[in-house]
Amino acid sequence: MKRVLMYGVAVAFVACFVLASPASAQTVVRESTCTETVGSNVMTYDCGFNVKDYVLGAPVTFNLNWTCTGACGPVLSFGMRGKGFSPDGVAGHMVGGKRLASGLSLTFVFDSLKTTGSGATGNAHFKMNVNVDDGSGQMKAETCNFDVHLNE
Repeated sequence: MKRVLMYGVAVAFVACFVLASPASAQTVVRESTCTETVGSNVMTYDCGFNVKDYVLGAPVTFNLNWTCTGACGPVLSFGMRGKGFSPDGVAGHMVGGKRLASGLSLTFVFDSLKTTGSGATGNAHFKMNVNVDDGSGQMKAETCNFDVHLNE
């Protein structure tokens, strides 16, 4: 009897986990990089991302990385840029962020998307300020803009 009960509890636990997980989780793909030049230092960073297979209200987490020909980092600040979301009718909010050794990990949610003929679209607009050496040893805060696009 104990085995049957334990087996039933295990099946119920697995069933709850499977039902709570979405059938298709979104993927975030880097689609472009940008370059900023500060003195003789060149910083290249991820600046364009594309979300696929998104379920409205699900958190989107992605990592943005950079490299520099000189010294750069850390991230001094980050957040939404402008209205934060576009086009009109698209809304969302940031959930959190974490500084990485040479980058940033961000999580946000689309609360609403703009309906198109065959799907939905939405854009999230962010910025971060990174300390960058100008090549002479002087550190300067450089603003880097980046975007996340969704077209389904």
